[in-house]
Amino acid sequence: MKLIAAISGYSRRTWMAAIAFLVLVALAAALSRPVENFVRDLMMATISPWTQARDDIVLVTVTEDTLKLFPYRSPIDRAFLAELVGRIAAARPKAIGIDLLFDQATEPDKDAALKAALAGAGVPVVVAVASAEDGLAARQIAFLETFTEGIGQGLATLSRDPFDGVVRALFAGRDGAAGWRPGLAQALAAADGVEAPRERLAMLFYRDASAAPHPLPAYPAHTAGLLPPAWFAGKFVLIGVDLPLEDRHPTPFVVTEGVRGGTLPGIVIHAHALAQIVSGDRMLTPAPALVVALTLALAAVAAWLAWRPLPVLFKPVLLLALVGAFWAAGLAGFAWFGLHVPMVAPSVLATGTAAFTGFLAWRRDSEERNFIQQAFSRYVSPAVVGSILKDPSSLRLGGERREVTCVFTDLEGFTTLSESLAPERIASLLNAYLDQVCDTFVEHGATLDKLIGDAVVGFFGAPVEQPDQAERAVALALAIDRLSEAFRAQMAADGIRLGVTRVGVHGGPAIVGNFGGKRFFDYTAIGDTVNTAARLEGANKYIGTRLCVSHAVARGVNLHTLRPAGIIYLKGKTEGIEAFEPLNPDQPEQTYRQAYCEAYRLMKAGDDGAFDRFAGLARLHPGDRLVEYHHRRLAQGLRGADILLSEK
Repeated sequence: MKLIAAISGYSRRTWMAAIAFLVLVALAAALSRPVENFVRDLMMATISPWTQARDDIVLVTVTEDTLKLFPYRSPIDRAFLAELVGRIAAARPKAIGIDLLFDQATEPDKDAALKAALAGAGVPVVVAVASAEDGLAARQIAFLETFTEGIGQGLATLSRDPFDGVVRALFAGRDGAAGWRPGLAQALAAADGVEAPRERLAMLFYRDASAAPHPLPAYPAHTAGLLPPAWFAGKFVLIGVDLPLEDRHPTPFVVTEGVRGGTLPGIVIHAHALAQIVSGDRMLTPAPALVVALTLALAAVAAWLAWRPLPVLFKPVLLLALVGAFWAAGLAGFAWFGLHVPMVAPSVLATGTAAFTGFLAWRRDSEERNFIQQAFSRYVSPAVVGSILKDPSSLRLGGERREVTCVFTDLEGFTTLSESLAPERIASLLNAYLDQVCDTFVEHGATLDKLIGDAVVGFFGAPVEQPDQAERAVALALAIDRLSEAFRAQMAADGIRLGVTRVGVHGGPAIVGNFGGKRFFDYTAIGDTVNTAARLEGANKYIGTRLCVSHAVARGVNLHTLRPAGIIYLKGKTEGIEAFEPLNPDQPEQTYRQAYCEAYRLMKAGDDGAFDRFAGLARLHPGDRLVEYHHRRLAQGLRGADILLSEK
């Protein structure tokens, strides 16, 4: 229903293009008959289940060597035929079928001898006849009817495909002025008591393992008198010609044997038809309504796959698998059960429908992507936008537990500053500041969470996994510190005293996702990790630092230098958080940093020598506010590295 509703929303021009496209697909399916015929012929010659013809059908053929015995080629010497019929009849076959048209007179005594042999054979005899529909003239028809009067008759007609002339259907017979006239094979079967169906059936050709016509026993007519009578006794004997240029017709074996090997004599085709009728073999074909239903079902599944929000390159693979499975089922059905289901036209229609639906899906996805990108790119991190583009369903409300590293920044004294400047100036200054800070977040791969006045909040580790999120977070904190200090200097040159930017960084579990209501929601992280990062940012103003990173983050950092700042007990917390200050490369040299770490170690251990150490460091670098803070604490008699904050 969603697919139908979505399609109904497209413009009239899109619908016109869709109709034109589907008409072309339907036309292609209609013109696929030659390909369908080729596939059917190939299956008939290679994988059909009809591999054994009956062993009671024998051919006696007039060959070029036979014709060399007579002074004229056509009509075939009828005295010879009379003698041939007599010898075969004496062997007591089931029936004799003669695929030769006696439509004109020859030598009267020979004509009489043949007619007498046919009438007095003592076994069922069926001779080939034809009518005006087969191209015979009135005088030919008149002679044929007179000559064959009182003898079994069967139409010699073959059902050849009007498109390419290949024999693919079994000719059952036709209605005429005198009633139903059966085909030659049907008449021979009836002579043995087998009732042949009158409906049009698919013609079966028996094959061997090499995809060639099954070899039926065949003997040259001029040698038949020398053969043992047992070779003909109790069998159907068909007499006809096997000449290179006469009475030959293309069959499905043309696909595998070529024109020469796949073009068979009419007598051989009649023999295959007789074997099919007597054996009761049938090619199963589903009703047209069932074929239409199957085609529509295949097209519907193909359209559904094309409409699904799947990777573009994955859709052709699925379509190929679907059509391949359909073909595999069709081939298996034909090979095992003789079931022939058209496969080309349904495949063309399914592919065309999938292509059109895929185009609509591409338009849908493009419009969704453009909407999402335009709607969200100005408000959230490109990482979030990219995640939503990959999976629009992620816009649903809810969250998941993720390990994140949260970065919280705040601009000191901005509220007081805003009271002394015009609103327009404040807005311009704040926008310039936030632009640069937000860009820095994005450049480092952070997800922007929110802006709270002059504060910027972001995190690493969602929506995409970031194994190096601790390194990224510290690098971001240092970059923001450099940026904000440069911005402060720029503002100072314009006479504006801007406060420092403080940054707090903490890592741990958080619930990340879309939170809010149906009308508004926000992609954010919630939990103690976020709150702790915010409170570490606030701790900076007490200990004199601008950057404060928790031990949970510091332990994952190897590329940056950090120095311990103290064990901070946030208000309401019973456990302290060991905090660290990241250092920019241009900050105090290594010797000084080592001296600081030694002084901190002594302070943490409660050693009285810590005071002198921090006093010396304060003289070396009077601008080091963290050193000044610890020196002041020690001067007040406080010991250890525990720092108890009374405010959030």
